[in-house]
Amino acid sequence: MGRNDKTPGWLVVCFVAGMLLTGTLNTLTTKILFTLSTMGINGESEVFRKPWFGTWNMLFAMSLVLATEKLIACLCRRSGNKGRGLLEPEDTLGGHTKTYRQKIFLVAIPAACDLLATAFACIGIMYIPASVWQMLRGATIIFAAIASIIFLGRKLLCFNWLGLFLCVVGVTTVGLANMSSAADSGGSTKDSASLAFGMTLTLLAQVVQALQVIAEEFLMKDVDLPAAEIIGWEGIWGCLMMIFIVYPMLWILPGDDHGHMEDVQDTLVAVSNSSQVICVVALYLVSCGTFNITGIAVTGALSGVHRMMLDASRTMVIWSFGLFVHYRVDKHSPFGEVWTSNSYIQLVGFFVLVTGQAVYGEVLRVPGLWYPPSQDLEMDAMISPSAALHMASPLPREG
Repeated sequence: MGRNDKTPGWLVVCFVAGMLLTGTLNTLTTKILFTLSTMGINGESEVFRKPWFGTWNMLFAMSLVLATEKLIACLCRRSGNKGRGLLEPEDTLGGHTKTYRQKIFLVAIPAACDLLATAFACIGIMYIPASVWQMLRGATIIFAAIASIIFLGRKLLCFNWLGLFLCVVGVTTVGLANMSSAADSGGSTKDSASLAFGMTLTLLAQVVQALQVIAEEFLMKDVDLPAAEIIGWEGIWGCLMMIFIVYPMLWILPGDDHGHMEDVQDTLVAVSNSSQVICVVALYLVSCGTFNITGIAVTGALSGVHRMMLDASRTMVIWSFGLFVHYRVDKHSPFGEVWTSNSYIQLVGFFVLVTGQAVYGEVLRVPGLWYPPSQDLEMDAMISPSAALHMASPLPREG
């Protein structure tokens, strides 16, 4: 999506505020969902730990973006507006020979990556604080850069390598601070192992997410569809994969969920038995769908500095919420967070990570390092819809 100069300033502000609010809600509602208790299929109270159901929610919310895009287009046509819709790009690239159906089938490739990445992330967030989970998502930039060298033939310059180094230092510092906090609080070896497991899966999710960005970047050369349609079709493909592939496998594979890896029947019963779970799921669906829509709408209107500040603000809001819950609401709440001496280290690691992202994306320029001639960074950096919604540019510029 190119820069839309016709968008009123007040509307951009509303979109940015909505993106910050819904992006924060996405993380918090996901964490809260996996801490709620409900009545399962066996009639006993159990914690709702259904990460694959969380994956389904995200994919279903993405599919709603396509329905919203079609609805907006329909309303525009009925009102006699022949211009572009809110979620449509300013222009499309010409010279493509693939049919619309072929383009839709190509979208299934990044959809599979999104499904797997979301599943890893949903499992990971059950074992680590929401703020740490949000910070570790910044590792996408590291894996995307490496993948871009291997698969896209991109070349990294000195400032790119410096930014990646700072990102590695930041992510490592956040992880070590989290482990140290668990050790200092008297946690058992099992607790430390759970934290390590959660962080490993979260980082693995970023590896798969980086591959999704690479796939979208490569496929966008042949799939000149609006970002809203790509995200929507990724959601539809993901839902179909969940129904016909993933859930049957989860039922067949043995596990701790009533003898299955994840019992879909127990999931449905547990959801229907808890108004809290229903409300959180409904809030997540609305929040996630709105986040995707507002993210697409403001992609061209935000500079790199704005996106970096927005992503950092979201992390700080999530962290502040966890601290508020622990110290002002309920110190025993499973989604509250404790401030420890290691939290200062975690904070330093977070700022190092943000600085690394800024240096890598040319938001902060280091004196003495060579930079290529300026070009339209907004267009290059945000070609991939996934990159747009992650706000930080995960891919280096093309040489």
